[in-house]
Formats: sequence, structure tokens, C-alpha cells
Amino acid sequence: MYDSHIYCKEYKELKDYIVDIFNGEIEEYDIEELANHIQELYDSGDISSSQYDDLMSYVHDL
Repeated sequence: MYDSHIYCKEYKELKDYIVDIFNGEIEEYDIEELANHIQELYDSGDISSSQYDDLMSYVHDL
């Protein structure tokens, strides 16, 4: 429930990757693979629920 203390270095990398997609810098990507990877990080406890929600909201907008 209180998992906001979790630090995940990959969170920033994933967010930057998604921003690059939005900016058109990355044209070839697999949205399903990206979503599955984020889900795996969350399921394993490597990212917090707020980080998960943030990333998945961007993925949903793609």
C-alpha cells in the first residue's frame, strides 16, 4: 500500500522512452511489449504503484 519509497532506475528510462515515442523520435515500437514489461516490473515489486500508474497512463495514450 505504501510503496512510494521504491526507487526504480528503469522508471526514468521508460518514461524517457515513452516521451521519445510521443515526440516522434521513435517510430518503431511494440506497445504490447512495453505494457507487459511495465506490468512485470510492478508485479515483481520493482516500481511503485504511482510509477506504474504514471507509465501506464502514457502507454494508454499511445
